Amino acid sequence: MSYPYFFISPENINENNIEIFSDDLKHLSKVLRSKTGDKVEVSDNYKYRYLTEIIDIKKDKAVLKILKKLEIKKSAIKIFLFQCILKSSSMEFVIQKATEIGLETIIPVKSKRIVVNEKYDNQKLSRWNKIALEASKQSKRNFKCEILNELSINDINPDEFDIFFIPYEKINPLEIKNKNIIDNLKYILKNYIKNNNLTTPTIIFSETADKTADNDKILLNPLLNPELNYDNNLKIGFIVGPEGGFEEKEVDDLVNKGATPVSLGSNILKAETAAVFMSSIIKYTVEAYE
Repeated sequence: MSYPYFFISPENINENNIEIFSDDLKHLSKVLRSKTGDKVEVSDNYKYRYLTEIIDIKKDKAVLKILKKLEIKKSAIKIFLFQCILKSSSMEFVIQKATEIGLETIIPVKSKRIVVNEKYDNQKLSRWNKIALEASKQSKRNFKCEILNELSINDINPDEFDIFFIPYEKINPLEIKNKNIIDNLKYILKNYIKNNNLTTPTIIFSETADKTADNDKILLNPLLNPELNYDNNLKIGFIVGPEGGFEEKEVDDLVNKGATPVSLGSNILKAETAAVFMSSIIKYTVEAYE
C-alpha cells in the first residue's frame, strides 16, 4: 500500500514521535484530508526513513507515532546534471523528471546561447527547489534532489569528475572514436569496483521484501549497498545544452578540460528530451550494471 510521503528535519523527531508543521501540515490535513490512524512515510533526508501513524492532528501541527525505522545511506555514486538554463516550462520539466529518475544534484548553467531573457534570481532557485522537493516526495526518494546556484559554463571543471559527458549534435555517431555512454560508464564502474576491492555486483529483487523483518535488507549492487561506506565517491557529471545549442568553443573548452563528447544518435533531440534521455541511460546503467 502506498502512503503519503514527506521530508522532515531531524529536529522534528522527539523520541518515538515526529511532528509536522506549516506547508506539510496543510497538505496532510487540507489536501490529503488525513486523520488519526492514517499511515504516513517520512524521511529525515539524513539517516533514517520512517513508517508512522497519525496520533494527533491540529491546526498548528500533526503528531506521528513511529512504527518502523529504517537506516538509509546515500549512494557511493554521485550523478550531477549541469543543465543550461531553458525556458521556464522546459527547465521545470527537466528538474521534475531528472529528480524522479533519481539524480542527486542539478546545477543550472549559464551558456552563450540560452534564450531566456528572465533575470536569474533567488525566487527562481526557490521555485526550482520546490519542484525538486515535490518530485522527490512523489517518487518517494530516500533523499531530496538539490538544485544548486547558477554556474557559468566557463567555470565547469570536468576533471573534478571520474567521467563527464557532453552530448553534441555535430558528432557523427558512425564516426565517433570514443566509446558510447554505456561503454564508458561500464569501464568506470568496473575500475571503481576493482579499486575498492568490491565483489561482483548482484541485484536481487524480492516481492516479499517489505513483508518480513528478515527481508528488510535487500542485497543490491555493492556500489549502491547502504551497508557499505566509501572513502572516495564516484562522481559522474554531464551537461545538456540550451535550446540554442552549444557554441563550438564551449564544446572545445570542455573537451580540453577533460569532458567526453558523445552522440545521442542520428536524431536531433530537444534540450529537455536530451536531459531526460541521458539521465535515464546513466541512472539505469549505474543501478543495473553487472
